[in-house]
Amino acid sequence: MMQMLPLIPALFFSICFADVLFSDDFNDGDDNGWTHIGAASFEVIDYEYFIYTDGDRGRGKSLNGDDSGMMSTSDYSVLCSILIECGTEGGILVRYSGLDQWYYRMVLKPNTSRILLERKNDSGASLVKDQYNFALSYDVPYWIRLQVDEDFIQGRIWTGSVDDEPDEWHLEAVDSVQPDAGSFGLFAGGFGKSKVSWSSIFDDVVVSTPLLQELSQVTWASIKSAGYR
Repeated sequence: MMQMLPLIPALFFSICFADVLFSDDFNDGDDNGWTHIGAASFEVIDYEYFIYTDGDRGRGKSLNGDDSGMMSTSDYSVLCSILIECGTEGGILVRYSGLDQWYYRMVLKPNTSRILLERKNDSGASLVKDQYNFALSYDVPYWIRLQVDEDFIQGRIWTGSVDDEPDEWHLEAVDSVQPDAGSFGLFAGGFGKSKVSWSSIFDDVVVSTPLLQELSQVTWASIKSAGYR
């Protein structure tokens, strides 16, 4: 079930420290507390979170935070699993403050096997800050992390267990345009000019303070083994 866990210490590896600020594994069967934006359906099915449409164009975002739907700090790290069933994109966004405000997002594009780090404005342009070539496939689960720490924006992707998280960042940028905490979110989208169904599935969302120096395993395994359930 959804948990908001301010300032609870996570399990540590090496000299790293991170506090879990928010988590949701959707095992309560609903997405209560999440704010929906866009032309999409949002539904928990079999304890996983679906953002999808059935033959409609558009995109969907689902937003949350540890302080009444907003983040209590502008520096945080978002981890989740994602599986893109069909469509053109899916991923994580951070520091979202509204339609006319800039925010940052990590975008998985399986049709082009690219992962983008973008600064985006929903009412206008998006700017690619970095990109990474990765052999993405539909119907394959991935773990992704997007982190904002002051002006540093970083992202990475991996397969296998959540505990297989790599040390290196695959996406990196420095940008000071949006310093506000905003909300974090999950998003998915399809083909803009055709009514083709699209769907992405998310699970095991964990938001923590930024990972420091070396990899800190703020994962569902560490949270559960530490007794934070």
